Amino acid sequence: MNLTNWGRFGLLAALWGCSFAFIKMSLEAFAPLQLASGRLIVGALVVFAILALKRLSLPSRKIWGHIAVASVFGNVIPFTLFAIGEQHTTATTAGVIQGATPLITMGVAALALSEEKPTSRKVVGLFGGFLGLIVVVGPWNTDGFGTLGGQLACVGAAASYAVSFVYVRRFIGPHKLPALSVTAAQLGSAAVITVVVTTFMTGWTLHGDLTAKPLLALLVLGAASTGIAFALLNRLIADAGPTTASGVNYLVPVFSVAVGVLALGEPLTWNVPVGGIVVIAALALAEGRISALSKRREPAPPVPAVPPVPAAPAAPAAPARVPEKACP
Repeated sequence: MNLTNWGRFGLLAALWGCSFAFIKMSLEAFAPLQLASGRLIVGALVVFAILALKRLSLPSRKIWGHIAVASVFGNVIPFTLFAIGEQHTTATTAGVIQGATPLITMGVAALALSEEKPTSRKVVGLFGGFLGLIVVVGPWNTDGFGTLGGQLACVGAAASYAVSFVYVRRFIGPHKLPALSVTAAQLGSAAVITVVVTTFMTGWTLHGDLTAKPLLALLVLGAASTGIAFALLNRLIADAGPTTASGVNYLVPVFSVAVGVLALGEPLTWNVPVGGIVVIAALALAEGRISALSKRREPAPPVPAVPPVPAAPAAPAAPARVPEKACP
């Protein structure tokens, strides 16, 4: 990657890593469904504005049913569950748990997609990631059901993301639509669904004082960590490829831990960073990054010596041939 793409890579990791702190601050005034609604409305407006600047159109009506399903699993459920989870656990823990999303996605893909055959490397990686997730959650802690329930809500959010990724790949990906168009449609659909659900389930009465802190946190969460972040991801995928872009998952937990401890003053017990390291290592193993790195570091095998071949009688010179032009 060039320097510009490295900048996008780091900024995307920071925006997603900081989103858990923004959720925590927004909860001072907003209920979980209200927070999810506001985040989606602001994020959708940002992406629609980018879509208009690029003069791209929305997907055709025939796949809007699939987009609605993807928005439920990819936005409505996880945004709400992370907000619920952070009412009972720390932003640090929530960010580390989301780091397991790619591993959960591999497991769901192996069950739902015939082309995703489970290999021994993936199975070992998934098992290791599951153990790391248990370490992060720390069920031996005596903080009460509330904390454990909050952590399990974050695990449910990560699992919902995984279902969404597999669903998009199976039912929307084959249409070869611009990623930004799908993102705009998905965020718009999710915003409408969440607003309707919020109106009939919890209403819009705030459960805290609407001060500048939670309001600004919600606006930044929607505009930057949702809208701009998705635009950065799409650009990074186009420039550097999906494999490189997926590496951002390794940095998101790092930013979430740093911001949670330094900005929010959250306590950090040993199991969160240790479990996070196990999850990241298991993800690297399951994706084949460790084996690829080890092969890259291996020295090239020596070229065996070839005994000289006796010279054959000289043949008549052939006419010169114009070399063919290589494909770029």
